[in-house]
Amino acid sequence: MKKTLTIVFLVCLALVVAYGAAGYWVGGQARNQHDLMIAQINRSNYMEASINSYERGLFSSRAVTTFTLILPESDKSIKFSIVNYIYHGPFVFLENQHLKKRLRPVLAVIRTRLAPGDSGEALEKLLEKIPELESSEILTVLSTDGGGESYLDVPAFHKKFPDEKGGQVEVEWRGFTALCKFDLQLGEVAGSYSSPSLQVTEQNQLLRVKDIQGDFNSHTGIKGISVGSTVLTIGSIEGMEKENTSFNLTSVGLKAESGVSGETINGAVRLSFEKLEAGGMRLGPFALEFEARKLDADVLSRFQKLAPEFRKKAAEQTEKAKGEIEKLYMQIMIDLLGNSPEFEIKQLDIRTDKGNLSGRAKLTFGGPGKNPAANILALLFSIEASAEISISEALFYLVAENVFRDAYTQDSESAKTSANGLVKGLMGAKYIISEGGSFKSSATFKRGILTVNGRKLDLSNLL
Repeated sequence: MKKTLTIVFLVCLALVVAYGAAGYWVGGQARNQHDLMIAQINRSNYMEASINSYERGLFSSRAVTTFTLILPESDKSIKFSIVNYIYHGPFVFLENQHLKKRLRPVLAVIRTRLAPGDSGEALEKLLEKIPELESSEILTVLSTDGGGESYLDVPAFHKKFPDEKGGQVEVEWRGFTALCKFDLQLGEVAGSYSSPSLQVTEQNQLLRVKDIQGDFNSHTGIKGISVGSTVLTIGSIEGMEKENTSFNLTSVGLKAESGVSGETINGAVRLSFEKLEAGGMRLGPFALEFEARKLDADVLSRFQKLAPEFRKKAAEQTEKAKGEIEKLYMQIMIDLLGNSPEFEIKQLDIRTDKGNLSGRAKLTFGGPGKNPAANILALLFSIEASAEISISEALFYLVAENVFRDAYTQDSESAKTSANGLVKGLMGAKYIISEGGSFKSSATFKRGILTVNGRKLDLSNLL
């Protein structure tokens, strides 16, 4: 019996030592993954991360990291710190709403929260006003296969703040959640996020945004360029003043995607909404779809590498720096056009209570080769473009009258007269034609020749 107990004790001791050794080894692997995540962040153009401290333990570790968010086109930055509680695998026993799956081996579980004492003054003031935000948390599960998943939870709050006019601003925020799955080794990431609503009330004014949702994915394409897609949808955006709805936008959608095609990159953006009511006018449905094709991957990669330099020059805010930025941008644009890119508005549709507007346009460059700067004239004459548009006569007159009234401070009658004169002049020159209650126009540009509605034009007549 005594011998049996001794054997059991030795086995248990061996298991404990083995688990402790495994935990320590896994802790080292978790540190490597943590450092890899920091390195990935530092590859971005507007975010920098630095590790303030890393306290390594047997079964857990604690790291404090400071992030610097560099605002675009500005020398200003926002600093804040986070604290990571890293629980080493191979098994982690932690109570959390996102860890309800069956027990499975993990490399580590990281619990991330704000570190107010190590953050800047701006964050500390914000947390004083909204202490609920201090419980915001990111839970990251690092798997043994190199992948992982993160969960972000930002709590809801309902607060009132004094405004500059002696009144109050009431903010009702219903929280934010996000899920992200990633593989740091492969450079792949995919996720989704959502927020039920945000409402801001100030005196007799109200802004309400409902049902914000989105998803995204990204992976490494070619030349170090990441490609993928992102989708954002908003149920409604509503603005009210003195209990009257002054602005109402519903079913907003934005989708952007990019992909690899041979040695080039293709991209597309689509924007749509169901209805917009503002200023006594109703628009919708609305759809706009734009594509950019055959973008030179080498040039895009160079632009990505030069982004920090652009940011540094912009922060200088001197005439010399602005000139250098413009020169760099111009060179990149010329190089980009040298590989025969294509740009196209595939769809433009607007429905209104004054009629509809639709159109399409396409722009292509023949491209003089890899050294377009040596022959700018050849690049210009390689341009081919086409466009067609149709707009209801009532809508055209309405837009024209508003332009003359607002831009030239004309009264309603004068604006109407000017709009009639504009239409008469455009139709007389055959730039537009009237057909079925709409004004229509189609144009092409090829080999330096502009053709509008089947009529070739001398470009000197347009000056």
